[in-house]
Amino acid sequence: MSTASKSETPASIRSEDVLSAKTDLCLSNGIVTAGTGIAVGIVASAILFKRRPWPVFFGLGWGLGQGYSDCQRVFNPAAIPGYRIQGEEGKPASPFTLNRSTSSAPAAAEASRKFDQTKEETKSKVSDLVQQAKVKASQAASVVEEKATEVKDKVVKGEKKVEAKVDDLKDGKKWV
Repeated sequence: MSTASKSETPASIRSEDVLSAKTDLCLSNGIVTAGTGIAVGIVASAILFKRRPWPVFFGLGWGLGQGYSDCQRVFNPAAIPGYRIQGEEGKPASPFTLNRSTSSAPAAAEASRKFDQTKEETKSKVSDLVQQAKVKASQAASVVEEKATEVKDKVVKGEKKVEAKVDDLKDGKKWV
């Protein structure tokens, strides 16, 4: 009977094997990233930093930190943003996870309709504000143009007065 139950159930993996595989993966990733960090540090030390030791230690620290971060992700995949652990039959393991497939269609349609309505209202408000800004800008431009014309007229009158005084001085021969 025990042989029949074993043949009916799929082959199970022992938890020790899973833990061993994850540990091996962490150690190999840690060694590779630490080695890469040391190699980059040595190259940077030799080429850029006149054989100073701190780039080597910086690279080693970076590699070990990256390896540690990878191990955290391997042992705790739920810490990865966007990762969701599913329960049996595709149901979420936690009631706090968002399951979009269970949302009701009428609620989604209502939300979409409200979004579209708000979008149209915002568009009309923005176009009204743009039109008001254009009117104000054209008014300001006309005022500036009038002021510029007034200043130009004053400058021309001032130039004529100066030319007249220069002519008077020339006739009187008061030049030095």
